[in-house]
Amino acid sequence: MALQANEIRLLRLDYGSPEEHTHLKLSFERVFLTNPDLPPFVALSYAWGDLTKTSPLCVSKEDIPATSNLHQVIQTLSASRFDQLLWVDALCINQEDQHERASQVTLMGDIYSRATYVLAFLSPESVPFDLGLDFIERAASDPGLHFDPSLSPHTTVLGLNIADKVVQDSLIGFFAAPWWTRLWTVQEFLLAQEVRFQCGQRLINAKVVQHSCKTWIAHEKGCCWAAGRARKGNIHGFIDNPSEANGGLTLFAAIVRMKHLIDISGIGKFNTTDFLTAISLFRTRHCSNPHDRIFGLMGLRLPGSDIKNALPVDYSMPVNFLYRDLAMTLIEKSQTLDVLSHVLHGPGLRNRTEDLPSWTPDWGATMGDDYHLQFVERTDKMLNLDKAGDMTPEWRLDSSGCVITRGLQIAKIEATAPGYPTGAPGSTLKGKPLIDKWRQLAGLPIGPEVSAYEDTVQDKREQAFQKTICGGIVRNFGSHSFPEAYQRWTEWFSHAELESLPARSKEATRGFNGCVRMATLGRSVIRTEDGHMGIGPESARMGDLVFFLPGGKVPFVLRKVGLSPASTITYEFVGDVMFDEVVVGEITNSQVLHFEDIVII
Repeated sequence: MALQANEIRLLRLDYGSPEEHTHLKLSFERVFLTNPDLPPFVALSYAWGDLTKTSPLCVSKEDIPATSNLHQVIQTLSASRFDQLLWVDALCINQEDQHERASQVTLMGDIYSRATYVLAFLSPESVPFDLGLDFIERAASDPGLHFDPSLSPHTTVLGLNIADKVVQDSLIGFFAAPWWTRLWTVQEFLLAQEVRFQCGQRLINAKVVQHSCKTWIAHEKGCCWAAGRARKGNIHGFIDNPSEANGGLTLFAAIVRMKHLIDISGIGKFNTTDFLTAISLFRTRHCSNPHDRIFGLMGLRLPGSDIKNALPVDYSMPVNFLYRDLAMTLIEKSQTLDVLSHVLHGPGLRNRTEDLPSWTPDWGATMGDDYHLQFVERTDKMLNLDKAGDMTPEWRLDSSGCVITRGLQIAKIEATAPGYPTGAPGSTLKGKPLIDKWRQLAGLPIGPEVSAYEDTVQDKREQAFQKTICGGIVRNFGSHSFPEAYQRWTEWFSHAELESLPARSKEATRGFNGCVRMATLGRSVIRTEDGHMGIGPESARMGDLVFFLPGGKVPFVLRKVGLSPASTITYEFVGDVMFDEVVVGEITNSQVLHFEDIVII
């Protein structure tokens, strides 16, 4: 029988009496979320697994296909005589009824927020994760403990520390569980009053995991990064060693999986925690249906998540139309062009969605974890710089799917150079040759000894260059001034011998490298015909044009492709760009603007 408005099914596990020795019986109970007497229930959060390999579960005398992962969940819960009402999406929603599925998706926010707690099921086993869970609990109990074993006091478990491979594999294994890579688990986690992770019969509260990860992040940024990090020039060292037992996942990448949840929850250090940020932050997570890149986060209660009123859940809509309409809705709702900074056209993206407009982010494309991490941190900082003018977007979609807007051409790209080396096959310039290329692009001599800045044209150009490759972040790094930190960084970057640097220089090197990497990884260093140096899209090339578009906080790179039927110049959108001196607010307030009508395909 079809569900009514605000009605859901809950699963009951009935074990019978001990004397009867009956098999587990599963049955549904129907309840209304709006009922003041809503019974307590637990909401299950888990990774579905392989949808092509299912076997039936009998619920209320009806066979329902269930993946092997769900069978393992039910078996593990029944082994512990779990006796609470349970909401399980794969069972409690009729997956064959598209209308019911769409209507229940809109209730996800209420379901997960009203559950007594959310049970995040990671594995039917606990033994592989016991050491890692012990390490997490120990670190959370004493934030003063270092995780770097060369420092005292540091976290140990059974006499072992984080440098021991068995501890690393166990800890990384906890974060390597498929739950951490599934998109739907994001809102299931964030909406919950409480989350409990389950591995076999072992439970750990999510607040304990969050607390330990925040402690490690704080230590990693300060005291615990220097020791043991010179392996083959790797600035992170053992925390970047891949765990073969966990598909090559590193400790650093593992902790980032919790960090993203911390960031979007508002207890992290992200400047913005809105719906657009959430989509971007979790775009590397997996979902079986590309529509769920959007629909799977609509239950979040974040600024901008009210787009569901303008963008209803409709699984019959073509994916390219969904992503395009989302971009249009975000522009209209925010009255900014922030969504355009999430457009990526470089080789770092794979499995692209077909027939997308050039100005629409491809939320379904895949990218590497490191590429993604640097991108989201860079975008968060860039879009929160005080550079916005007072102009609102002029962004109109025509019948062909092109955008009609106005733009002010402010520069033309004369030359480009690759950004920070990725380490991937085909990555070209590295080390000193790359720094030399950047300096040549900026019109600077190769390898000068940098001291405090003087008031000369050359020194101002040097200062602008160093500021640009750091993404506009100018500060002291430890006991080193900004130019001193640049000098220490160039020495390390050119030779990758971190151990040869004194401890105070390691701190400056690590900090400066983090800024350069965030600003330029997956990007191009560019120079315009009028001499400005900036950081732009990876796919930018000589001859591309730089425009200011009303509603944008940063300039954008466009590529001329022809004329529209109405003889308006037509462009392809390439990406955003940051310059050393071009400030959008100054442009809009300091001169009479001569905008032209343009079309973006």
